[in-house]
Amino acid sequence: MLEQRENPLMSLQTEQPPRLTPAAALLRDGLLQRWEKFAIRLGRCQADLSEENVHDLRVSMRRMMALLAMCKGVMPELKIKGLRRELKSHLDNMDALRDTQVALLFLKKHFRRDKTAIPPVTYLGMQEAQLLRQVGFEVQRISTGLMQENVKDLCALMEQSLTGTGVAGQILAVVDEAYANVLWRQVNIDPGNLASFHGMRIAFKKFRYMLEVASPLIPPMPPSRPRVLHHYQGMMGDIQDVVVMLAFIDQFAAENPQFDVAPVRAMVVQKLDERMEYFLGRVNRLRQFWRKSPNTRFPWRASVMEPSAVIQEDEEE
Repeated sequence: MLEQRENPLMSLQTEQPPRLTPAAALLRDGLLQRWEKFAIRLGRCQADLSEENVHDLRVSMRRMMALLAMCKGVMPELKIKGLRRELKSHLDNMDALRDTQVALLFLKKHFRRDKTAIPPVTYLGMQEAQLLRQVGFEVQRISTGLMQENVKDLCALMEQSLTGTGVAGQILAVVDEAYANVLWRQVNIDPGNLASFHGMRIAFKKFRYMLEVASPLIPPMPPSRPRVLHHYQGMMGDIQDVVVMLAFIDQFAAENPQFDVAPVRAMVVQKLDERMEYFLGRVNRLRQFWRKSPNTRFPWRASVMEPSAVIQEDEEE
C-alpha cells in the first residue's frame, strides 16, 4: 500500500506552458513539490506512526502552508483558505503529541539519573500513549482527494495568470514582508513574555521556508547558509522545548501534589535562563539573512543567479 503512495502527483504533473515565466514556474513547481512531499510523508505516517514520521509530516505541512501564503501574496485572487485551513487543522491535532514527546525526551535526557523525575516521566509516558492512539486515528482519517484537486486547480490558475513579467519581483516582495515580520518580532522580544520568543520562531520558520523557494531568484548564498538558518531557528526551538517542559511540570504538580517536583522545576528554569541568554546574545544575526529593504543589496553578495525549478530544502524543522 505504501508503494502506491510514493508517486501521488502523477495526475498533477503537466508540461510547463510556454508562456509561464521561469519565476512563475518556480512557484508552480514549488507547490507541486511540496504537495508531493506532504502526500508521501502522510502515507509513511499512516503506515507507521513513529516520532520521526510525525515530525516529518508536521514539517511538510508547515512548508506547504508557507508556500500557499507565498502564492497568495503573488496572486491575491487565489482561494487558498480552505486548503490552508485543513492543513492547519491536521497540524493542530498533532500539537499535543509533539509537545508531550518533546517534554518526555527532555526529561529523559537531562534527568535520567534523578529519581525525582521518575513520576513526571511515568505521567508523560501514559499521556503519550493516549495521544498516540488519538493522533493515529486522526492521521488515518486524513484524505488527500479534495486537497489534491485544490492543488491542481491552483496550479491551473497560476498557469493561466502568471504569464507576464514581474513575477520574480512579486515573489521577493512576499519574502521581504515575511522578513519584516520577523524583524518586528525581534524588536519586541521580551524575556518576561515567553510567548514573544515562540511568535518570533513561527515567523522565522515561515520566512525560512519562503526563502527556500525564492533562493534561485537571488544572489547565491554561502554554502553554509542553510545550516546557519537552521541553527538560528534551533536556538528558538531550544527555548520553546524548555517552555513546554515547564508547562508540563506545572501541570503535573497541580494534579499530583503528593510529589515534590521543586528540584526538577528549578533545574528546568535554569535551563530556560541559559537558553534565553544564549539566543539573546546572537539574536542580531538575523540581519545577515536578508536585505534591509528592496532597494538595498543582499548582505552576502550582489551577483544575480538565474531561476531554477529545484527547491533546496533543509529537512530539519
